Amino acid sequence: MKAARIKDRTTIELRDVPIPHIGDHELLVRMRTCGICGTDIEKMRGEHITPLVLGHEAAGEIEEIGDGIRELKKGDRVIVHHHVSCRSCVYCKNGLETLCEAYPKSNLDPCGFAEFFRVPETLVMGGTVYKLPDSLSFEEGSQVEPTACCIRALRKTGIKPGSSVAVFGVGPVGLTHIQLLKLGGAAPIYAVDMIDSRRRMAAKLGATATLNPTDENVTKVVLDGTDGQGVDHAIVATGNPKAIEQACVTVRRGGHVTLFGAPPRGALISLDVSSLFLREISFQSSYSTSETEMRMALGLISQKRITPAQMITHRIPLQAINEAFHLAADGREAVKIVVMS
Repeated sequence: MKAARIKDRTTIELRDVPIPHIGDHELLVRMRTCGICGTDIEKMRGEHITPLVLGHEAAGEIEEIGDGIRELKKGDRVIVHHHVSCRSCVYCKNGLETLCEAYPKSNLDPCGFAEFFRVPETLVMGGTVYKLPDSLSFEEGSQVEPTACCIRALRKTGIKPGSSVAVFGVGPVGLTHIQLLKLGGAAPIYAVDMIDSRRRMAAKLGATATLNPTDENVTKVVLDGTDGQGVDHAIVATGNPKAIEQACVTVRRGGHVTLFGAPPRGALISLDVSSLFLREISFQSSYSTSETEMRMALGLISQKRITPAQMITHRIPLQAINEAFHLAADGREAVKIVVMS
């Protein structure tokens, strides 16, 4: 079968690899759709800080099923969350599942961008395999995991109806945040991004105002729109350190900054810490998601309360995986790209 591999910092190639063998409590899934995440692009570039396996926004059909599995059957349409926590350590017991030492050790085999992938026993027995309702397409299913990541971040922030929010970086996850914020009654919502197509999509999905940081004074516009105070919350949905710095000066006194986009390893920021102290700015990062948010995301998408598949602008066959990655990395023509098999 064919599976994607990183050739160098600019190239993803397909290689012939054996179809994985499965054990009694494992699954073999035929990939139908897998979304490209920003972390996949970082892995290609060698800038990753997460496990080096490509493709985790995967949906497909069960091709083979282990003898020890009773609740699923061949042909079932499923999505799979690629990490699972131990559920017994101090982190898991305190709702910090993504900090569990076991969490990053599980994954799809060989990756999500493959004709078939094995779902290991740890994931199957950990309850990370979800049947897709008949009402959802594979494309919609592939958006459950990134939506779940956004839900986890927003659950940490304490954003309430009427809270003002600035979202820095409105690629696919930033746009998902905007949909969730609008659903939750946040207003106004400022969308900040350099790329025209993304700002247009942000306006379509519910942003109150869109701003280009290269030719607009974002802080001034936000202050003018919030009676000179700044927004209650800033969500940094990009790994660009400059966006973090700008977010910290855009929130009001007592405001909250959430770091959601994964920065490259070793990235540094320059901040006036005395200002953060005097203004009592709180800072929270949010990495990945848990089964709680996966179930919440599946429910919201199934009920059509949010429609993240609206962001999909390109559907590209697995055979053209390198082209798909380059379109996603460039970002000017594409918003969300899904790979099809």
